[in-house]
Amino acid sequence: MAEQSAFDRKNIELQTLAPPMGLLEHFNLPPAVIKFIRRNQRAIWTAVTCVVILIVAASAYTSYRQYRIEKAASALDAALIATQDKRQLLDKVAQEYGSTPSGVWAQIELGFLDEKEGQGVKAITRFEEINAALAAKSLLKPLVLSKLGALYENEKQFEKALVLYGELAGRQGFAPDAYRAMGRVNEQLGKTAEAAAMYGKYLELTAVQGGEGKADPVREMVQSRLNQLKK
Repeated sequence: MAEQSAFDRKNIELQTLAPPMGLLEHFNLPPAVIKFIRRNQRAIWTAVTCVVILIVAASAYTSYRQYRIEKAASALDAALIATQDKRQLLDKVAQEYGSTPSGVWAQIELGFLDEKEGQGVKAITRFEEINAALAAKSLLKPLVLSKLGALYENEKQFEKALVLYGELAGRQGFAPDAYRAMGRVNEQLGKTAEAAAMYGKYLELTAVQGGEGKADPVREMVQSRLNQLKK
């Protein structure tokens, strides 16, 4: 009997074809994982699509935010060097780019202009709004606290000034000036003991900074005021 050929048509028809391998099988994934992916592929693709959309949206927002910051900086520079219509230009920066650092600085510059033009109450209102909007850790916070405290002093609102100077004293690097200001305000209020205590704290904090043999006119003035209060 002749040996049956592997290429015999009948032999080929009787052979069962193995199921074709899918893409996932090529990654040598466990069968359970492959079944899970195929069973939930619609949900998986939906989740992947959402993630991609979020990434693209975040990237687009970051680019737009950076574009606005650069535009705001350019507008602020133009306003600061302007010799005419300075207030109008600053006000435009503050309104159009209020959420950017340049927009906040434009508001501060407007407050300085208010003070320069003798509009103390208006300057206080502006700086109060700026202070309320600033984050606690903002680098501009000490500047605003100091300026607003000084404006309160000028308007004889001493108690409000003390509150702000007290907050300023809690910030590293600003305590000496804050204590000196609180000493000055307490002295104007007639609170001799409190004023002396604040001047003493200022002298204590600045003792190392003064150094031996170096004249410090501010320390000398504070020491003189402290000596007067202790008489």
